[in-house]
Amino acid sequence: MLLGRAALYFDEVARRGALRRAADVLHIAPSAVDRQIIQLEEELGTQLFERTPTGMKMTAAGELLIDGVRRWRRDLQRIRSEIDNLVGLRRGSVAMGLVEGATEFTALAIAMFQRRYPAIQFRMEVFGAQGVIDNVLSGDIDVGITFNPPDNPTIRLDRTMIYRLGVIVPPAHELAGRQEISLSECASYPLIIPSDNLSLRRVLDTAWGRHVGGSPRAIVEANSIGLIKSLTIRGVGVGWLTAFDAISEIEAGALVFLPLSDERVDLSTLSIVSAAGRTLSVPASLLIQHLSQTMDEHGVPVI
Repeated sequence: MLLGRAALYFDEVARRGALRRAADVLHIAPSAVDRQIIQLEEELGTQLFERTPTGMKMTAAGELLIDGVRRWRRDLQRIRSEIDNLVGLRRGSVAMGLVEGATEFTALAIAMFQRRYPAIQFRMEVFGAQGVIDNVLSGDIDVGITFNPPDNPTIRLDRTMIYRLGVIVPPAHELAGRQEISLSECASYPLIIPSDNLSLRRVLDTAWGRHVGGSPRAIVEANSIGLIKSLTIRGVGVGWLTAFDAISEIEAGALVFLPLSDERVDLSTLSIVSAAGRTLSVPASLLIQHLSQTMDEHGVPVI
């Protein structure tokens, strides 16, 4: 009610790039969406979209308007949450973005959070590490959980866990009884390593070049942490991950983690991030507090 129908329809067309796709999401006729866009253009006295055979492309005026509309929507959501808080309610919604390696930690934290605040709803999406940052900055998500975030003044680090790097092996593997392992020793085993699009790969490449030389040679490169774990469990090779990436498998005894013994190997961090200077809704603030507390209780260094 507080945000006009035309603005909502305009936002959806901008997201989808086509009238029909926007109409499908909104569950109304494309003609109704188009009519609202035309009325909005008439009211503003300018074209908001270029109508092309392949879809709707925003004009410069459209780009200006969409930024305002999305900012208004975020502000309205925050205000509603604050009003709910004043009357003793804990409802609303939170948009979260996370890296694949944080899914187990996040699921555990959300399960506990949901029992405390059952009326809060979530939209959760998995991205690469940089994708989480990009979506936090664009305002598409409120809270992000990502590995090794960049040193960027526009990003607020609400809490960070620090993890040692190492390898994972099945419990029957010859290395399973070891307490730690060096990178040079790893070179003699078939390795399963993260692909370039995972932030952990950059850490591996740096450490390998420093202690072994050149680049690691792998039997498998995978862009999925879940796939790395599955291949390792099945004996394909030695997986390169952090203990955090395989919490459930390590606790269940399906995998054993061996930290690296090499000095001067960069540590891996998992951070809760949000946009600096942006006022968060009450549900988003409550969630960050809960995630931070969960990190504090996790038994690893936290900053």
